[in-house]
Amino acid sequence: MQRCPDCDELILAEAINIQEGFALCPVCGRLTRLSELSFRSRSIAETLIQPPAGCSIMPADQGVVVRTSLRSITGFLFPAVFALFWNSIVSIFVLLAIAGLYANLIGPLPVWFPALGVKDGKPEMNGGPMNLGTTLFLCVFLIPFVAIGTGMASVALMSLVGKVEVVIDEFNSYVATGIGLLVWKQRFDPLQVQSITLTTNTWESEGRSNSSRLIELRSDRTVKFGSLLQSDRREWMYAALKELLLKSNASRAATNLPVLTWIPRRDK
Repeated sequence: MQRCPDCDELILAEAINIQEGFALCPVCGRLTRLSELSFRSRSIAETLIQPPAGCSIMPADQGVVVRTSLRSITGFLFPAVFALFWNSIVSIFVLLAIAGLYANLIGPLPVWFPALGVKDGKPEMNGGPMNLGTTLFLCVFLIPFVAIGTGMASVALMSLVGKVEVVIDEFNSYVATGIGLLVWKQRFDPLQVQSITLTTNTWESEGRSNSSRLIELRSDRTVKFGSLLQSDRREWMYAALKELLLKSNASRAATNLPVLTWIPRRDK
């Protein structure tokens, strides 16, 4: 359902002018581009009152931490099975490459080394011992295969224990996506936040158009995140950030949120 980005009220079909590309909110009277409308099934108030599992807002020093889990069993199973199958095959060739490097640069392989096709302490390929050139070619050839296996294993791990958290602090605010200490941080200035929207990212791949939903935070820089979140968690984080960063305490849909006194109160 289309909602006004200002007052969060429903915008009916008769208030939308597709030819001009604008919608008129019947409550606050704002004229909004269709691309800026919020498409959500629940209002901000309903979303914040009943947060999905894995979502929390915690006070921290001079600010708050808005945290959302990436945990998803369905999102974990496919990449986990794929990574297990893929890496089990690739590991055979990786061990062969390691064996070739060891034999050519150090000496005969130990008898316990788990590599196939080893004869007299040297790995063999095409009926003869692997020389250094063949070994180096194999190492380069394996790079994309190792990258794919590592990427799928990372996606599986992210879907199991990953998280997205937004730290809103007077001196150090950022969006972090990752696992434990292995996170990708995108910093922003909370005093310069202009808008927070749910948007769609579209890209072309193999002649096909693909898209994903994400949160876009415009401040001193544009920060996009949350594409890996489930839709209900993404909507909750969007609603929480909009209330914390852009709404005055009096106009908030949820009154139980922390008040950040060092942020100038404005309604957007």
